[in-house]
Amino acid sequence: MSGNFVLTGGSNGVFQEESAANPGTLNGPLTLANQSAAPATPSGGVVMYSTGGVLTYINPQGLVQTMVGSQGGLTAAGSAITSTTSETVLQSFTLPANDAIAGAVYKMVGWGIFSTTGSPGNTVFTQRLGGVSGTSLAATANIVLGSSLTSAQLNWEARLNFLTATTVSADLELTINSAPGGAASEYLVASTSAVTVSLTAAKAWVLDITPGASGNSITQLGGWTERVA
Repeated sequence: MSGNFVLTGGSNGVFQEESAANPGTLNGPLTLANQSAAPATPSGGVVMYSTGGVLTYINPQGLVQTMVGSQGGLTAAGSAITSTTSETVLQSFTLPANDAIAGAVYKMVGWGIFSTTGSPGNTVFTQRLGGVSGTSLAATANIVLGSSLTSAQLNWEARLNFLTATTVSADLELTINSAPGGAASEYLVASTSAVTVSLTAAKAWVLDITPGASGNSITQLGGWTERVA
């Protein structure tokens, strides 16, 4: 078979090979119809299907696993955030409208460098859904960065778990150089209860930074976002 087509044959829409003697050859995009219920556990091999728009498969032991993956990394370093003490987006990824279902999980990873003044002030990192003025999901307490640092390093990992299509739990881990010699401090913040959100329209999931002093500078050098489940 070739060209664009939708496979809906087999029990509950599960595609099966025509026969061992005359197998079908698939050329072109393959669309799997969403299933209302998981198919039965296969006796051998795996069964692949779609649920909630997520490619899913069941192994012979009955374990249900999703196939999602990276949504892409940076192709160039970000612009330096400097000369401000206002909350500013450090990393962003747009979640499509209605993409999340109960159990959906997203992960944002990034790293970069920062420089500080002799009086760096209190810096805050905030995870939001809906851009810089969107719903706050998790925010660190005030972090006092090391003073007079140049090209110090930091990295972060933010995670977002949709408990339902409209409630989420989030956490954020940061590792930040705290001294010129490379000593690092670690920070962790997480939602203390479910946060109500809406994804009926596409929204930017962001990690923001509120610099403690306008003379501080931070630049993202790399990172990626992925839907984990």
